[in-house]
Amino acid sequence: MTAVRRHGKEIPLIITVKYHIFDLPPGFSDAEFELSDGAAVSDALEASLELFKLRGAKMDENELRTAIVIRKGKWAEPGDLLSDGDSLTIIRPMDGG
Repeated sequence: MTAVRRHGKEIPLIITVKYHIFDLPPGFSDAEFELSDGAAVSDALEASLELFKLRGAKMDENELRTAIVIRKGKWAEPGDLLSDGDSLTIIRPMDGG
């Protein structure tokens, strides 16, 4: 992956993450993250966990790591590399009977 550069200076990747998780607090909005070049889907999940902690949202780490992640209309794997401007959708499966 080639580093994104502006005016000869390396800049971070900027991605958007949309959350479709039923038990987040009211008003919990989507997020935009700046990640380093070479970042993968797993890095976006880690950034999301940190955001949940900052916003006081309870989210089981394992549930987020096993959530469905969609990128460019397809299921994404944790090791998939991200590109500047990517948009991820995170869907946590519901359980119960």
